[in-house]
Formats: sequence, C-alpha cells, structure tokens
Amino acid sequence: MPDPAPTRRVTTRLRRLATTALAAVLALTAAPVAPAKAASGSYFYGTYTSLAGTRDYHGYVPSTYRAGTPMPLLVALHGCTENDVGFDLLTGLSALAERRGFLVVFPDQSILANPAQCWNWPLSTNQHRGWGEPSIIAGITNLMRSRYTVDAKRIYATGVSAGGVMSVIMGVTYPDLYAAVATVAGCEYECDLLQLRSPDQAGLDAWREMGSRARPVPVLIFQGTADLVVPPSTAGRIAGQWAQTDDLAIDGVDDGDVTATPSLVERGQVAGGRTYTHKVHRSTGGTVMIEQYLIDGAGHVYPGGCSCSLYGDPSGPDASNLSWDFFLAHPRS
Repeated sequence: MPDPAPTRRVTTRLRRLATTALAAVLALTAAPVAPAKAASGSYFYGTYTSLAGTRDYHGYVPSTYRAGTPMPLLVALHGCTENDVGFDLLTGLSALAERRGFLVVFPDQSILANPAQCWNWPLSTNQHRGWGEPSIIAGITNLMRSRYTVDAKRIYATGVSAGGVMSVIMGVTYPDLYAAVATVAGCEYECDLLQLRSPDQAGLDAWREMGSRARPVPVLIFQGTADLVVPPSTAGRIAGQWAQTDDLAIDGVDDGDVTATPSLVERGQVAGGRTYTHKVHRSTGGTVMIEQYLIDGAGHVYPGGCSCSLYGDPSGPDASNLSWDFFLAHPRS
C-alpha cells in the first residue's frame, strides 16, 4: 500500500535524526567524568512494522557491549505528549546504560495512532498478548534480541504515565519475555479509573491472561502523593493487583504467598530533596516481589528526572538508578 503521508514521514525522519543527535550530546555531557572509552557507545534508530502497525524506535548500545557476550536489555515507554527521544532526555537512561552496562530501546508512539502520543492502553485490543500495541512492543524487543546478544533472563520494561500502564500490561501479557517491570504514575492491569473493581479481581484477570506462561513478575512502583492526573491511591491498587497475580502464579492457589500488605515500611529522604515512603512486599519465601516509592509532594512527574523536561523532578528519588538496581536483583528464573 502506498505511504499515505510520505512528506510527513520524511519530515519525521529528519526530526528524529536531529533530536537523537541532541540526545547523544546531552546524555554524554550529563554523564559523570569517565574514561575515554565511555563516550564510544552508539545510538541507533529504526522502524518496526507488523500486522498490528508501524512504530519508530531509537536506542543505545554502550561501549562495553561485545557481540557474543549477553547483555541486559531495557525497554522504556514514554508518556503522553512525549516521544522516545524526550523520554530518553527525561530519564537519562542512555547515559545510565553507558555507565552501568545495558542495552536500552525506546519505542515511539505514532501520532497517527494517538494524536497526543499516548499509548492506547484503554483499548481491549491493547491489553492482550499477540494483539495491538503489546505485540508491537514485544516485536521491537525481539528485534533487539535478533540484532544484539541479549541476556534472555534480563529483559525488563519500564514506563511513565501511559507508558507506565503499558509496562504493567507487558509484564502481564509477556511474562516469558520480561523478567521484571517498573511503572511510574501508572495503573493496575485493565486500569479501573473509577476504582469500582477490586485489585484482587484485576490480579485474577492478569493471572488468567498469563495463561500457561504464568510466573511471578517482580514490580517496582513510583507514585507522587500530589499527582493530579493519577490518584495517589493507584499505587496501592497496582501493588494489590500484582500481589494477587504473583500469589496465583506461584502455585495456582490464592493462599497468601504474596500479599498487598507490605512486610517493610520505611521513610527516606533525598539529600536536599523530597521525603518518601518506601514499601517492600516479600513472598512467604522471602523474595522481594513488589516495591513502592510514594514520594511526598510530587506531582505527575518522573522522580529524579532531568529539569530540562516539563516532567522532570530532580528533587525526587532517582527512579532510573533505583529501577536498574531493582532489575539487576530480579533476573527471570
């Protein structure tokens, strides 16, 4: 089929080339002083097409990558009114990938699919394996696996806002692909905006969606207490959903292997920045399955994000580093 908007696509490609180059400069200048080889990583970009649709993406390969040696992969999903490059700048994930040694890819939502560039998580077709946007994101993930030597046990997904909702969906629909997920200002599976359905029911639905691939998926949650877009109570709903899903995924029985009641609650503060409450949920076997960071006074923002972005909150805990610490502790078994 002829391209319905060739001029738009050429313009988009030029914009992406320019913004990716800008991202490279800012990421490297934002990184701490490091040996010369730390600047020799490389950015890439491309377009993925399947029966479900077409999406652009860009990513970063750190200088420590060696073909044949497996390296972890992070899939990072932007929020509404953002794009992949903006999310990279906001989170600093390419610079972090260089410092800590992992591959990262940023799928980009098309304005043709959503004018505000939101991932279309409310649509039922985007809540199931093999359909819609989850299949596209999984397809981009598997494309990275075909092009680079990826550690299959250390593939992770993270996202903010609409991307945070999608990261939860990816953990539910592809538990055999993603070892663990993180969500910033996101929502539980089959997000109930009116909060009329219990998190336990959402957890049961998520477990059923996993089907024969069901496994307990560790989840990290960030939420601001002054968020006017996502009710702060949503963090507890995400934790409740995953507690039920992981409980059932362990042995198929709703028997309290993981609960919505945290086993540890502690207070913390960023030096010169925000205070927060950190909650940890462990399985009866002692494994950390869910962590929450509830950040006092934070709005609909990315904690620790760059002040160069409207959605950055440098005074919050460093969500990017905390997420990678969490991911490293949770390879897929």
